[in-house]
Amino acid sequence: MVIRVAICDDVPVIAKAIEDLLLEYDSSLFEIDIFYSPFRLMELLEGNTYDLFILDIEFPNLSGIEVAETIRKNNFTCPIIFITSFKEYMEKVFKVNTFDYILKPVTKDKLYPALNRAIKYLDLDNSKFLFTFNKVFYSLSFSEIIYFEKNKRSVLIHTPSDIYETILQTRALLSKVNDNFVQVHTSFIVNVRCVKQITNNIIIANLNDKETVEIPISRKFLDSARKQILMKLRDFI
Repeated sequence: MVIRVAICDDVPVIAKAIEDLLLEYDSSLFEIDIFYSPFRLMELLEGNTYDLFILDIEFPNLSGIEVAETIRKNNFTCPIIFITSFKEYMEKVFKVNTFDYILKPVTKDKLYPALNRAIKYLDLDNSKFLFTFNKVFYSLSFSEIIYFEKNKRSVLIHTPSDIYETILQTRALLSKVNDNFVQVHTSFIVNVRCVKQITNNIIIANLNDKETVEIPISRKFLDSARKQILMKLRDFI
């Protein structure tokens, strides 16, 4: 699996230094594009998708915040790491769902922990959920699955674009999923990475970049599910 990275900084020396740190981290893991102009990056966003953005905040005629707002129009979940010389931007950057914020100069000690968390967030372990239905074999990446819904003997597997079905008991299902899934109801198991909000009786999860879905959370699972979800989310923020 390769992570497509867009680095945008109008100072070539800084952009090259960030690229070098990424390649030193793991030269086989990243496919890197460098942009010295934020306008050029925004021009290419419609035809190019990136898994990770590393953006400067201060440009002569544009703010990195505006670049991030453009990114978020089409991609709400990809990690964005801001690079800046000033702490004063912290409040603004988190309004565009920022993954991390690094003060210059960029060093291994600052960048590598952010990369570790981004890689974990992107779920690049290639693990799959394997199942069959009507004698047809399916293989889904866990990162594609938003939640499982138990319906009598069946399990409905909800993804952004489709709903799949298989026959599986709850105990067997829980043994097959990875650590990002938490049971929140007798009939529902949710992917923590998709959780947007938790209330006393529902979880709001991101269905895709524009839509959300409400998943019930029962009183029986409320305390344990809330604790598990918050603990797991700490690894991603």
